[in-house]
Amino acid sequence: MPASRWFASLLLLGALAACGEDVDAPTEDPRLGAQGPPTSAPPETPMNDLETPVHTRLAPRLEDDGLRLEYVDCPRWSGTVPSVLECKAYVDGVVGQVEVELSRGPGGRVEFDAWLDHGVVATTRLVERLESEGYTDVDCGSTAAYEARLGTRIVCSVRDGDEATHVVATVTDRVGHVQIEDY
Repeated sequence: MPASRWFASLLLLGALAACGEDVDAPTEDPRLGAQGPPTSAPPETPMNDLETPVHTRLAPRLEDDGLRLEYVDCPRWSGTVPSVLECKAYVDGVVGQVEVELSRGPGGRVEFDAWLDHGVVATTRLVERLESEGYTDVDCGSTAAYEARLGTRIVCSVRDGDEATHVVATVTDRVGHVQIEDY
C-alpha cells in the first residue's frame, strides 16, 4: 500500500475512533423553557371604563396561575346586553384572548364575567401537570408565560423516580394544550 493511502486510512480510522468516543462523552443539558417571539408591549393609552373593571376582576385569577395581567384591550362595545366581547390580554409580554360576557343584572345594572380564553401557556400550569403525572423537581425555566403557538416546544427538567431527565411539552393548539414527551 502506498504511504499516502496508508496515511489516509490511518486518519479515517482515527476519525472513526474519535466519533465513537464522543458518543460516550457527557452532553450539555438543554436550555429550559422555549424560544419565544419577542414580547409584546401593551398599549400606552389608559384602559377605558370597560377594560379597567375587566382587568381588576381578571388579574387576581391569573395571579393564581403565576401570571401578571398587564393590560386589557377590548373593541368598542355597543352598550347592548347580552353581549360577548373578545378582548386582547397582555399577560407577561404575551398576547392572549379574553372573553368578556356582558349581561343585564338586577335593577338594570350591567354585569360581566371575564376569563382568559386562549393564546397563553402558563408555566405554573405546565409544572402542575407534570407533577400530577408523577414527576418531581420540575423546572421549566423562569419565563411565566408562552404564546400558545402550534409547535412551540417547552423543555423542562424533571426527576422521574431516581433519574434526573428532561421532557418537552409541545403546544398542540391555540388554546394552550400541550403534549408531553421525553426530550
